[in-house]
Amino acid sequence: MKQRIVITTVALFIFALFGFVGPIAALAAGPATVNLLSAGNFTILTETGITNTGTHGSVITGNIGSSPITAAAMNGVFCSEITGTIYGVNAAYIGSGSQVCFAGNPPLANKTFVDTAVSDMEAAYTNAAGRITPDGTNLYAGNLGGQTFAPGLYTWTTDVTIPTNVTLSGGANDVWIFQIAGNLDVSSAGSIPAGIKVLLSGGAQASNVFWQVGGGTGATLGTYATFNGTILSAKQIIMQTGAVLTGRALAQTQVTLDANAVTIPAGSVSATLHVIKLVVNDNGGTAIPSAFTVHVKLSGTDIAGSPASGTEAPGTAYSLSAGTYVVSENAHALYTQSFSGACDANGIVTLSAGEDKTCTIVNTNIPPPAPVIGVAGRIIPLIGILKVPSLLATSTGSGMVTYAYTAWNVGGQQALMDVTVTDNKCGPVIFLSGDTNSNGKLDPREYWKYNCTATLPSTTTGTAVATGYSNDGFHQATIATALTTVAVGIPLPPPLISIVKVPSRLTSFPFGGGNVMYSYTVTNPGVVPMNNVVVTDDKCAPVSGPFGDANGNNLLDPGEGWAYACQTHISVSTRNVATAEGRANSFTALGYAFATVLVDDVAPVSVSDPDPDPVVTSILIPGFPDTGFPSDEESMPWDMVIVMGILVITSTSLAFLFGRYKS
Repeated sequence: MKQRIVITTVALFIFALFGFVGPIAALAAGPATVNLLSAGNFTILTETGITNTGTHGSVITGNIGSSPITAAAMNGVFCSEITGTIYGVNAAYIGSGSQVCFAGNPPLANKTFVDTAVSDMEAAYTNAAGRITPDGTNLYAGNLGGQTFAPGLYTWTTDVTIPTNVTLSGGANDVWIFQIAGNLDVSSAGSIPAGIKVLLSGGAQASNVFWQVGGGTGATLGTYATFNGTILSAKQIIMQTGAVLTGRALAQTQVTLDANAVTIPAGSVSATLHVIKLVVNDNGGTAIPSAFTVHVKLSGTDIAGSPASGTEAPGTAYSLSAGTYVVSENAHALYTQSFSGACDANGIVTLSAGEDKTCTIVNTNIPPPAPVIGVAGRIIPLIGILKVPSLLATSTGSGMVTYAYTAWNVGGQQALMDVTVTDNKCGPVIFLSGDTNSNGKLDPREYWKYNCTATLPSTTTGTAVATGYSNDGFHQATIATALTTVAVGIPLPPPLISIVKVPSRLTSFPFGGGNVMYSYTVTNPGVVPMNNVVVTDDKCAPVSGPFGDANGNNLLDPGEGWAYACQTHISVSTRNVATAEGRANSFTALGYAFATVLVDDVAPVSVSDPDPDPVVTSILIPGFPDTGFPSDEESMPWDMVIVMGILVITSTSLAFLFGRYKS
């Protein structure tokens, strides 16, 4: 018995020590890391430009940028040398003549992105230079050749030279900071194998190594040197022929390249989150996006720049580390809230390194209380709108743009009355034609045309809103929106995307509700193919599709229509929003579609469910006005291309989907 007691006591002691406490994680050695903030998005970042000598044989992995100097100061770096994006403060970058890798101003967001990164670079330099209590001062008289350094903070008041290999030995989470008041010089050699190297051992990571250089010349990586870590230089960074850098070159003057390989450290790329505020005022509301306060939080704490006032497309951009974030806002008593895009229904979004995601917060003003008894059988109104500018881009300065709008009756079950079209960046919107019987109502198969002309001084994203009301005595509202971006001062046209959403149930449910299949048709009324096309719905998941990529190239081509579908059970009256997102030419196109399904909230004594509406097998899409750029499809009229495409898609893919998801 005593033996059992002893064993049990020992076991309990061990369990208490390890079971409750858990495994003891190894602590990182060395100082706290240097937070690069948004500067961490760049492999090369400068304030006075990038000089690229030699035969343009550099291989750069990651983004590069300069600010405040003009983007022309990076002309020496060709798009053929970079896997990433060149960010500039204006549209002056020419390079080799190809600009496919360039993102300048306009849009203004690109200038803001690189401006902020440079400011963060300067802050990171100050942070690294200001660290105190070094683990070593003026070691080896500044000659680091042949030495091995454990994690730590090391300071030199002189120049530092590396004439032979130096080794940094430590674990994957350990940190090294080298404070150098003078210049940093790595010697040259005749080949990569013979070159002088900064070596990592024991699992050490280049992303955790920082070289702060304050000398009047800066840092020089000799011919065929191999270097690891982020260089924060108060002056220039010179990379001589064939030098290899795994890290970042962040210089407060210029960077010089000559057939170099420069790679951002693995796992150290930041992510970008765009938060868009969309306000729907279809019940007499007057609030604007800035009336809402938006939060982005990590582990319950607001990140830098949060909270902020809500902004419409393209939204507020945040440069973040990989992780899971929660987007929220201060409640508004007169508006409901929902999320679309990358955020889930609770505003949660997970970002991986290098990702660029968009989260949209939709606020819809709450209508005045109204009786809902006896709504079964009421027809749900649906309206659609398409907005296309006469020019999507102009390489000159400000110019005049005419927007063409088409509003149509998507539901097709009843006429719509009191139809209006407004635009937050153009006014007045003028009705042109389409009311064929002059009854003042948007009848099924009528297409009402509008236009509006505006002078745009800079790249502009605007939202058009079409509003209509049911013609059945209930005056139930329906809305549709269309977003467009016109690029001013840059010849690359932004993409356009349009989404139409139709529930399979177009009459209201009796008490208890039922299953609803939402069908979505996404089209490209612009002139450039879009990649990364995604459709989400704030009240239905998963959204299946796309169906209809005729050429199988995974691009939503101009004039092409893709179909999606989603089924869910609706038990109470529900309004939801679908979001379509696509990318091209460094722009993001967004489209929204709204739908309401009504359910009687009181169970009658006896009620028979009328036959449900037939499955929607076609969705009418109007023809696309001219965008000022040539179309790839000139052999067939737009209307016929789109209508035929939609008919083919909906009669095959959607029929298959409806059968599949109703089973």
